Amino acid sequence: MMLFNNKPIDNKEYSEDILNEGLSIYEVCRVFRGKVIFLNDNLLRLDNSIKKSNIAIDLNSLHVADQLNRLIQLENIKEGNIKYVLRVTPTGIEQYVYQIKHSYPSEEAYQHGVDTVTCHAVRENAEVKYVNSGLREMTNKIIQEQGVAEVLLIDQDNCVTEGSRSNVFFIRDNVFYTAPLPHVLPGTSRKRVLNICQEDGLTVVEQRVNYKDIASYQAAFITGTSPLVLPIAHIDGIAFDPHHPLLVKVMEHYFNLLSKNF
Repeated sequence: MMLFNNKPIDNKEYSEDILNEGLSIYEVCRVFRGKVIFLNDNLLRLDNSIKKSNIAIDLNSLHVADQLNRLIQLENIKEGNIKYVLRVTPTGIEQYVYQIKHSYPSEEAYQHGVDTVTCHAVRENAEVKYVNSGLREMTNKIIQEQGVAEVLLIDQDNCVTEGSRSNVFFIRDNVFYTAPLPHVLPGTSRKRVLNICQEDGLTVVEQRVNYKDIASYQAAFITGTSPLVLPIAHIDGIAFDPHHPLLVKVMEHYFNLLSKNF
């Protein structure tokens, strides 16, 4: 079941192919113990996407939170990912809310890190979370063929910006580095990590990391709706420490926050 303009319909009546026509912006929200985690962060990012896309609509009029909670109740969702799509058509605005397949990291992945690779690609207007099926299909193919957890994107300046579905952080000499806006999507987990670093007095430098320098960093990790905070073991075969004490500290703070609030 899904909601179309806040009305329940059968999923079989819907195909994501229609989102390739026109402009569609979206949010993926994670449900944990029957509640959407850090929902306000998703709503703030959606509002940012609406404004930067010059869509003349007030976020409050969309009643996004009500629709998400309604689907959770209708489908009795305890854990999983929900996708909210706002599609602009010549005749008006369409809203879609539905559950999507999710793949969460294993306990072993959190303990030992995951393998990643890079590719030269950028998301245009990176601050807006809009449907870009071409990039997603390309990176999905790389992930499947190479058996990695994520593809990190390298821009025209040969700098690592973000993952295909995540943000990325590096650690060197007890300093965190992550690409700044507007080069990356303002991820909700990224925002949470930045807040944690500020609360714990950890230094963060928001600048892009040049690919030729990544071997000089001791640790790296990705953040996102599904991975949350996930250590990287390798980038293109270059090894990183998944047990770096500052990385472990941020992970523990993040998961404690999650358990405490949800």
